[in-house]
This record gives sequence, C-alpha cells and structure tokens, in this order.
Amino acid sequence: MSPGHISACGWWGDGEVNREDNEVITTPDGRVLPHIVNQHSSKLPGRMGYGIAIPDPGRAIPYLQATMGRPLNRIAELSAFGFKTVIDIGTSEKSARLHRKETEVLGMRYISIPVDGNLPSREQVEDFTQHVVDASHGMLLVYAPRSELLGTMWAAYRMNLGAPAGFAIKEGRELGMLPDQEITLRNRYGSKKDPETP
Repeated sequence: MSPGHISACGWWGDGEVNREDNEVITTPDGRVLPHIVNQHSSKLPGRMGYGIAIPDPGRAIPYLQATMGRPLNRIAELSAFGFKTVIDIGTSEKSARLHRKETEVLGMRYISIPVDGNLPSREQVEDFTQHVVDASHGMLLVYAPRSELLGTMWAAYRMNLGAPAGFAIKEGRELGMLPDQEITLRNRYGSKKDPETP
C-alpha cells in the first residue's frame, strides 16, 4: 500500500507492523534494535517528541522497533504499516488541528487528549484507557511531545487497568516518567512504594 502525497509537517514517527516477537530488527546502518520500550527507543527523529505503538491493549512497542529501524517522521509514511488510530497527548490545540487534518486525510482515526504539563488528570487517563481498549481491533500509535508525559500516561493507564504498581511504575520510568509524577500516581491509585521497585 502506498500512501498518497499530502502536505505534512512530519510530526511523529512511531508505528507497528505484524511480525514475530523473536525477529531480530536492525537499523539501516546494521545496529540491532532491542525489544525494549524505553525513552531512547521511543524518541522520534530530531526534536519531534516521543512515540510508542500499541499492537494490543497490554503491550507497547518502541518507536524504532515498530518502524523496523527506519527514522520515519511523517504520518503518511506510517499509514502503510496498517495503523487505524492515533492518540496525540499533550499537543497544543493549534498543532492538534494540523495533526488531525494530516491523519484523517489518510483514513486514520485521530484522537487528541490535551494535557497541560506532564501529569494527566484521572479523566484524561480514563479517556486514554477507553480509546486504547476501543482500538484493540487495529494498530494504534501514541505520540507525546515530552517523554515525561508519555511515560506517566502509560504508567497511569496500566495502573488504571489494575496492573501491579511496581510493574506499571517501572514501565513509566523507562519511558521517561519523573519521580514527582510517580509519587502522584502512587497516591492517586492508593499504592505504596513496592520493596522490589528502587
């Protein structure tokens, strides 16, 4: 499938393709990409932000792993991977309007969750959770301009679905969540610091 030409701002680059979990993926220059979701692996080219792909509601794929090592940065390039939905968190209203136009012209669903700062509200986490669960029939991209926000939203989402706090916090930290956000989430979801979580 070849996406048509559109005027694009090149605002993200996360994606997901169907493949075996044990497949070795390398970058175009031959570096092997680990199957680890972290701040480094979710970084988009340049200063564009951070992205993960969610192939099913319980799993995230890092940006570079999801694009098979290609530093793609235009939504038109990514539509060929079979994505159905994009969730854009923490983007300004002006940029979100442009992102919506770029995404919808390709036949993909666009969802904006405007978050001020790096800490989503309970309502925003509920909204994110519902959209991720609803999109479980198709591939999903998540974009955030800051790693702290991406990590915090992912950890809050996991805790909202009942994942053990230590597990959710660890994943959130790896994606960029900061200690202040961790404390707030633990208080929000009634979790004490786990002994096995440093």
